[in-house]
Amino acid sequence: MLNFLAYDSAYAATDMLVKVIAMELGPKGIRINAIKPGFIMHPNITVPKDKVVQLIRETPLGRPGAPLDIAKGVAFLASTDAQFITGVTLMIDGGLVFNVTPF
Repeated sequence: MLNFLAYDSAYAATDMLVKVIAMELGPKGIRINAIKPGFIMHPNITVPKDKVVQLIRETPLGRPGAPLDIAKGVAFLASTDAQFITGVTLMIDGGLVFNVTPF
């Protein structure tokens, strides 16, 4: 098993940073949220084909994400429908949470 201490620590720190900044800026009416995308397929992808197949197999929804999947999450968080949401990290990953190791 590989040691991903630095990667995993940074990953967790990002979540806490979003929460802390949201607490500090919330009283000023500023909402802070983040998006953590999973594997997103794009024409310029540089991931080897065997890794792409593995990532798709490990994703519970059985497909890679598309840029539009991320855009819809961003649009939601920026909309008035999310006006009471702050300090949230939205995972847009097809359920792949914590199954992926860095490339």
